[in-house]
Amino acid sequence: MSRSFDALLFDMDGLMLDTERISNETWRRAGAELGIEIKEEMLDAMVGLSFKDCVDFVAEYLDDAEAADRLQLGSDKHYQHILRHEPIPLKTGILELLRWAEQQGIPRAVATSTQRFKADLKLTRSGLDAFFDITVAGDEVPRAKPAPDVYHAAASRLGVAPQRCLVLEDSRLGLQAGVAAGARVILVPDLLTPSAEDRASALAVCGDLHQALELIRAL
Repeated sequence: MSRSFDALLFDMDGLMLDTERISNETWRRAGAELGIEIKEEMLDAMVGLSFKDCVDFVAEYLDDAEAADRLQLGSDKHYQHILRHEPIPLKTGILELLRWAEQQGIPRAVATSTQRFKADLKLTRSGLDAFFDITVAGDEVPRAKPAPDVYHAAASRLGVAPQRCLVLEDSRLGLQAGVAAGARVILVPDLLTPSAEDRASALAVCGDLHQALELIRAL
């Protein structure tokens, strides 16, 4: 039976790696050190943003570019320490999904908003690098999600038309990027509950990656 897709494109943080909670905690730690209140609405609005877009957003949110820079430096210090010295937790079901895709010989790539050096560090330390020959990082494309650039680049490097790709995402910005690229998107929400608009845009919304795998198998 032929499949209705030719490749799988994966987001990384919040989709394959349970790192969004870690990121939020590092912003809270930096805020506590600097005496700056970190509100949940600010953290929620940053989900899926690139590194640069996060800093720009915080500067606008706080109306203080200097405070945003200090927060970012503090958060990044804590984040890199965790990435280098503590286990990087996997999302439930990701290994089963990747092993199945590998056994089926399905081309796959990572398409992340994260900077290259952090993406490589996370993929290597988590062991997920073994499943991917192709990865595209957020600082390697002109525009960050929700623009489609990172997904266009990943599909191109696989030699597959975006319309023949399935994208797996956890965030609204990632969903928008995948749809803008012309791909079908399976949304596996992490920290935020998808809106009715998000649900309408996605091919499906799955509770976890086990559900996503069952859906992909059926396609």
